Amino acid sequence: MIRLGFAVRTVHQPGLAGGSPPHLSIALTHLSDVIGYLARHAIRFYRFALPRHITPADLVDCHAQIELLGHRIAALNLRLGVHLDPALSLSHPDDATAAEVIAMIEGAAQLLAVLDQPNATNHTLVIHTGAGDDAALERFARRWPALSANARRRTAIEHTTAGPSLRALLGLATRTGAPIVFDYLHFQLHNPDQWSLPVALGLCLATWPRNVRPEVHLSSQRSEAHLLPGRNGTTRVLPPRSGQHADFIVARDAIDLLAASRGLPPFDLMLEAKAGDLALLRLRHDLMHAAPDWAERVG
Repeated sequence: MIRLGFAVRTVHQPGLAGGSPPHLSIALTHLSDVIGYLARHAIRFYRFALPRHITPADLVDCHAQIELLGHRIAALNLRLGVHLDPALSLSHPDDATAAEVIAMIEGAAQLLAVLDQPNATNHTLVIHTGAGDDAALERFARRWPALSANARRRTAIEHTTAGPSLRALLGLATRTGAPIVFDYLHFQLHNPDQWSLPVALGLCLATWPRNVRPEVHLSSQRSEAHLLPGRNGTTRVLPPRSGQHADFIVARDAIDLLAASRGLPPFDLMLEAKAGDLALLRLRHDLMHAAPDWAERVG
């Protein structure tokens, strides 16, 4: 079964979670609220927001909250994810900034480890590599060993439309051991090697260790204009931008990705649509009508 997930905002029930929380205790309170919603809708994959910094003292102070959440998460077979700000990367040219990024990764990884079942690696952190030039990739590879074993085990790298090609990213994965999160929309927009979808997806899935289920991202490109309210009751029409995520997932995109995965290792699918949970519920409905065989294999 492929677990479908969404990121942060519950559009169907506003107010459960917001942007970046100022403290870990608030982030955990938001997560506790959302878990009840996920259980009611049988959603088993969720990306939540964390404060910019998590210290060992924060983890000690929030120990009771974390322990309670861990039991609820395990009972629901829920997978959690965290996505670091794309502007923050191990490849940053400034060493001080890179050290701050390492500290952020460590804090998030420590929290995910405590929330996870003993001796399991279920919850993961996704980061970007930053610029795609050779110097940036070299800085990333040089700093990767500075991460703890727990952080390296839980951290995956995602390819983007503005970063290195998948071929270059696979080279980085070989050097570091970091698994690659395949992103459907980024691949559609940035595929200089002209690889087929099944080949690219298969190569990314093969970078994941056998004891960690791969994570894949799916979004559709916005094709429609939308209205921006202005002053005095006026509105402005904004055309879609290249690479902009749509509110919902086009069922054909999901079917193409799932069809490309035949014979490949199973994975979990994070939907990066602006409508969040509504996009997930809508995709379930669309697959039931357009591809019932696949609908039975995702949830």
